[in-house]
Amino acid sequence: MRRLAVLLLALVLVSPTPALAADSPMAMIFAPTAEASVPLNEPLLVVGGAVNGESGGISEVDFSTDDGTNWTTADAHGERWSVVLWPSVPGPLTIKARARTASTTGPVTVSRTVHVGGTTTPPLAGDTLLILNDTHSPTINDPDTEAVELGVRLRVDRAGSIPAVIIYRGTYTGPVTARIWADGVLLAEQDAPAAAYVQRITFGTPVPVAPGTEYVVSYYTPSGGYRATQDYFAGNVVQTPFTLPVNAGVYRYGGGFPTDTWNASNYWIEPIFRP
Repeated sequence: MRRLAVLLLALVLVSPTPALAADSPMAMIFAPTAEASVPLNEPLLVVGGAVNGESGGISEVDFSTDDGTNWTTADAHGERWSVVLWPSVPGPLTIKARARTASTTGPVTVSRTVHVGGTTTPPLAGDTLLILNDTHSPTINDPDTEAVELGVRLRVDRAGSIPAVIIYRGTYTGPVTARIWADGVLLAEQDAPAAAYVQRITFGTPVPVAPGTEYVVSYYTPSGGYRATQDYFAGNVVQTPFTLPVNAGVYRYGGGFPTDTWNASNYWIEPIFRP
């Protein structure tokens, strides 16, 4: 036993100490979509993420709009960041981003070009879901229990249809009704059964949509209990083929065409577009 103990001690002493993994922070951009057109002289919401492998520890994210000559720290929280830009010069605008930990400034890991005041329409392969990524603002299950219509205002950059909508459910998990409106006129509605967490609601017939019209995609809950994120729609969200304006989230107590807004809230309604 004594000889075995000495041997084990020798192995410990000569075994190399595992090297700590080097930081490799990486930034990403979720919106706006690459090569999309964004409005001139209007606020643009840029939403992104940042990761550092299994090590974590993202501390900040920097972005640049002048090819890296100047860097600005974005509003970051954990692995999410966002910033509102005001594009004031027509033409291409390139946004670059890099992530940082306490000890390392990562390289530029994303470069996203959009066209300010342009009319570009990036191609779509097929059905496309509007994806509203989490920002640094907290998402809550609103304790409101009143009947309410919750919606999102949007425009599209090409003709197509909306065959379905995804909604993120809060504490109320009973039946709801999804609706699509244009200029206050109800275009379609679809009752949906009880569900929890995430629910896809498919309309009986895809609803035609076209450029030049503002649509509202909404759902009615008879007992509140919805998900909400305040201070979300502080700028235009441009995600091909959708453009969502400032204060895109709307509601109306009692149901019906929603037009009221509250602190730029997002009610987590994501329509699907079919070219």
